[in-house]
Amino acid sequence: MSSWLRVYRVRGLAASVPGPVNQVPQPPAETPRPAAMVRLPDLAGAPPRAVADRIKHLVVLFLIDDSGSVQPPHGTDPHAVRYAACRSVLDLMRRHGGGRAGVVHWGDTAPAELALAPVSVRRRWRRLQRALAVRPQLGCTDPAVALARARQLLPALAADEKLAVLLLTDAQDLGVGLNRELALLPPASVHLVAVDLSGDCWGQEAAWRALPWASFTRLDRFDATDTAFASGAALAQAIGLELAPDSNHSNK
Repeated sequence: MSSWLRVYRVRGLAASVPGPVNQVPQPPAETPRPAAMVRLPDLAGAPPRAVADRIKHLVVLFLIDDSGSVQPPHGTDPHAVRYAACRSVLDLMRRHGGGRAGVVHWGDTAPAELALAPVSVRRRWRRLQRALAVRPQLGCTDPAVALARARQLLPALAADEKLAVLLLTDAQDLGVGLNRELALLPPASVHLVAVDLSGDCWGQEAAWRALPWASFTRLDRFDATDTAFASGAALAQAIGLELAPDSNHSNK
């Protein structure tokens, strides 16, 4: 009789479960098609020159949840909607003059080799697109490591510059030290877009909402349009603007 043992690793726990060693999970035959970028309406709420000036002095960091709970084949975002939402925001910035943007991929770690410090949206467009390529699973959900990496990447901001950190996650876990990391970043600089399939952030919605976010948005599914609009609205709010009314989408 052949020996059989399969080991599953859960955060802080290794459990041995009977199962044949030769039954290794196989990747799906086809990778799910990535979501397309959604073109957002223009920014509104100020004259065009003022909008362009605010975007010019904006520094955005995209903190993208790449934990196992999000990734295909069985994760909550198999079509990488969160990546498409970031590209939508970059497109919006580019149309209004640029600004700077950077990227952090995270799970229970936020590897330096997968991070990009803020660069010019206009001059480093291709580099930003490469940084938004879909990444491998990065373990469990611990958003504090994303904020810690963001702090490390941040350049010294000029007096007229504005920071907007966009944290996209399925909110399955608060992790450890999130409140402390938020306190180490400029006040009201981190915007949360939580795409939560459970309806109450897996029983932790009150704890998520109690943290000092610049804005808190909870969606109930990874829909490309809704996630892009939520992300664009957070960016607009960061600089005192809004998305122009759109006949095909109810702006919130």
